[in-house]
Amino acid sequence: MTQGSDSDGGVSAGVLGVTVRRDRWGIAHVEAPTADAAFAAQGWVAADDRIWQMEWDRRRAMGRWSEVVGMAAAREDAFFRRLGLAAIAQADYAALESPTRAMCEAYARGVNRWLADYADALPPEFEHHPSPPEPWEPWHCVAVYKLRHIFMGTLTRKLWRGRIMAQAGPDAVMATVGDVEADAAMLPGDGQHRHGPGDAPRPDLLADAASALDASAADMAALAAAMDADGASNSWAISGERTASGKPLLAGDPHRGIEFPNVYHQCHLRCDEFDAIGMGFPGVPGFPHFGHNAEVAWGITHGMCDDTDVFVERFEFGPGEVDEDAAGHRLTDGTPVRWRYETLEIRGEGTVEVLCGSTPRGPVVLGDPADGVALSLQWTGMFGPDTTLDAIWPMFAAPSTSELIEAVRPWVLPVNNLLAADRSGAIAFKIRGRVIERSSASRWTPVPGTDEFAWDGLAPVPFEDLPQWIDPERGFLVTANNRTADGGPYISLDFAGPSRHDRICELLAPMTGATVADMSAIHADVTSLVAPTVLGLITEYAVECGHELSHTLLDMLVDWDQRMTADSASATIYAVIKRRLIEAITERLGIAGAELGAGGWPPAAEASRMAAGAATRMLCERNLDVVPGLDNPISLRMAFSACVDETAAELEQRFGDDPQSWTWERVHRMASPHPLASALAAARDLHPPIDGCAGDGDTVRQGGTAPETGERAIHGSVARYAFDLDDWDNSGWVVPHGVSGVRGSGHDLDQRQAWLDCELVPMSYSPAAVASATVHEHRI
Repeated sequence: MTQGSDSDGGVSAGVLGVTVRRDRWGIAHVEAPTADAAFAAQGWVAADDRIWQMEWDRRRAMGRWSEVVGMAAAREDAFFRRLGLAAIAQADYAALESPTRAMCEAYARGVNRWLADYADALPPEFEHHPSPPEPWEPWHCVAVYKLRHIFMGTLTRKLWRGRIMAQAGPDAVMATVGDVEADAAMLPGDGQHRHGPGDAPRPDLLADAASALDASAADMAALAAAMDADGASNSWAISGERTASGKPLLAGDPHRGIEFPNVYHQCHLRCDEFDAIGMGFPGVPGFPHFGHNAEVAWGITHGMCDDTDVFVERFEFGPGEVDEDAAGHRLTDGTPVRWRYETLEIRGEGTVEVLCGSTPRGPVVLGDPADGVALSLQWTGMFGPDTTLDAIWPMFAAPSTSELIEAVRPWVLPVNNLLAADRSGAIAFKIRGRVIERSSASRWTPVPGTDEFAWDGLAPVPFEDLPQWIDPERGFLVTANNRTADGGPYISLDFAGPSRHDRICELLAPMTGATVADMSAIHADVTSLVAPTVLGLITEYAVECGHELSHTLLDMLVDWDQRMTADSASATIYAVIKRRLIEAITERLGIAGAELGAGGWPPAAEASRMAAGAATRMLCERNLDVVPGLDNPISLRMAFSACVDETAAELEQRFGDDPQSWTWERVHRMASPHPLASALAAARDLHPPIDGCAGDGDTVRQGGTAPETGERAIHGSVARYAFDLDDWDNSGWVVPHGVSGVRGSGHDLDQRQAWLDCELVPMSYSPAAVASATVHEHRI
């Protein structure tokens, strides 16, 4: 059993009046008399399974992680102190509706009940902490939720493109985006309102601002561990006319960087007011992203919204000590800036003072104003009250897709592609969240710190104007972070490529009599729609190879089915040649190198991943004539041939001279680092094992890589689910590890093999199914 549960299955006396039944996977099914008791039980269960993860997120949100791991977290803590995330979360909590605050209060009460009962039975991570966890406060729920989403927007990409522009110029920046509007949109439209690169001015506003980005390099590099990669999730809904039961199916899989413990936590809450099951964030009540109640199911993908602006602020040093009563560092236009100092307690090092302040555009978060230049930030998650959690309870109570859509009207963070289906047969899509349309010049990079780019006076796009599509005639809906619509409000320049969306549509289009098993087959699909274009280029240009194995490799690619299966040697050959091509493109564009990698900002792996996405788009668009040194047939033949030869030499050196033995699972291995184990050598035994896996960054089964780390899988499905609207008990779900974050508990890795095999574990819902699946039962 998980930490704190009755391992003998006995029933203990309870205070909350709640029964918790654990199934064979350790997943908790809560039966409570009231909603208040249900949310308290969810807090208790989350603490039972994931108290260390909750503590980790809470400390980071408050800028206190360095109290545990020392200087390794000092810059990360400084960022969150400068941002003022804790104060923002407290203000947002105070602005929530009273039922929502009551929900958070109940959740906190459950967490604290667990902390009181198991103060002497904490997970092994706390052996490395200087102190046990403090009591959970209701506003911590808001802080943890915000922490999990701040880096999923455009902050990282704008800083990356700003650094590229400073080094390589506007043309290189524009090449990284490509022609987004060449991709098919998810929603049909008239094409009259273009919102892509074509209607934005050239991103040359900051051609002289390299100093601002250089000054922030160390700060940004230190945030690498806190960042969560964006840009890859799948979700689809299929109407009853295409299913075996005549009722809809809703399925999908969110993609993030894979870590241990897993970001999502499976749970089931039943009370007089609702009966809901799904996956939530440990530390946050409800199931914001994936779940269902008795009548309606919901799932999301990341909307890729442009939610952040970064401003280059220029300062002059003012007289006197910088404190809360002095102007200190003024802006060069004379605007005074009020500053404060916050103290970081650094384990093993003493204290560090952090200078915090805001300009009229937002808090100064990166760089040192004393150097004359620093970066401030504005984000939709702090531009007005964040009322996201006000949607949770109404979602639990919604009896239909239309009422579920109305329930998410308060949603702010993040902007999601929401899919829903109900038992009456409806399926629906809706963009939910706070969309702020700004100057088109703001879309590319950091912008000058002037009033022209401030958000003052801006208002969110009205909820009614956000795109939606209900009961499409074709009988299915698909979202995969791709371009949303031809018209409507501006969303982003940074949509994912169309390969996953288009492949899922290919699989669904001929489907009739669909079942949950068919949904699992889509989860497992590893056919690459990018590979044919890349292979076509290789065949056309790799004609002057010199390595003795190169022609064998090319012959294997000709016969390959473009499926990234674990046992495929051709998949390995393709992936390494593609990585070599990406490196050739990024080097020639000037967007690879120490300045954009390990030596500064952005963090090496994240810069590499973004560069790979840009280069892959250029390959797919056959847009290589903008790349210096690849702009004529002779140079292309030389470069492509060299990439094949280099691949042959690399793989021969690594795995021997038999290319048939170079299977994908030997190189494409999934690491799931434990954050504490990564920060402290003494905790290394907390890392889970490493396994080979199928798929790549372009396939439905996600296994994203970054050239910086070779073919290691760093990004993938952090959950999979399939909801059967005809029979909820026929639904299934799975996470990469297990419901528990306690190493050695028995439920920390017991879903791992099912995840690797792309299988779902049972999602028991009805009282009879839960009773049948119960392995342990206790009262709290």
